[in-house]
Amino acid sequence: MNTEPSVRSRRPPRRQTCLVALGTVCVLAAPHVGVPMFLYPVLGLILCTAMLRYQGLGWAQVGFRWRALGAGPLLTGGILGIAYVAANVGMIGPLLAGLLHERPDLSDFAFVRAHLSGYLIALALAWVVGGFYEELVFRGFLQDALSRHLPASGARPVLAAVFTVLAFAAYHCQLGTFGVANALVFAVFAAAIRWRWPGNLGHVIAFHACADMGAFTLMRLGYL
Repeated sequence: MNTEPSVRSRRPPRRQTCLVALGTVCVLAAPHVGVPMFLYPVLGLILCTAMLRYQGLGWAQVGFRWRALGAGPLLTGGILGIAYVAANVGMIGPLLAGLLHERPDLSDFAFVRAHLSGYLIALALAWVVGGFYEELVFRGFLQDALSRHLPASGARPVLAAVFTVLAFAAYHCQLGTFGVANALVFAVFAAAIRWRWPGNLGHVIAFHACADMGAFTLMRLGYL
């Protein structure tokens, strides 16, 4: 019988944990310290890739493979994303607005309503920034890093998912209290999708991208 503990059951060296934590803070802080939107996803992915390699890992080990982005995962995630938008507009959003006594601040997305070109750019950003970048960073890199570097216990996978949800919500602090709460609810659904399909980020990437596309479309049509 092989009694050697698995890689995830052994906590990495403290120096590695500290360096990964520092790099992660840099990635998450970049959009909030003035790094332009066209630049911080590139820098963030480069840094995350470097941190994965430092740990002897690659993107495949955290659930991302280009070959795995087939029609099935993308279609399933896309349908779930559209369903989430419907639930958010019809129930989640009004409930949060009632509890917080605050309406969503959509001023940052005025360009979506103002010009068709702005709407088309927003649809592209839904995939590039929302779908790929944020899911690779949060449900891919960050959640995996937490599952490796948190103190070893049976609750570590659950704690990794919970801390990822909280980090994702805090990451959207520029959207105000309503935006943070809405991001928190979204992240819970994204965590459930990640849990359902742990070996393939394609589902949650499509979920995130199509949810954002649906929201931008409703903005464009004047429903948000």
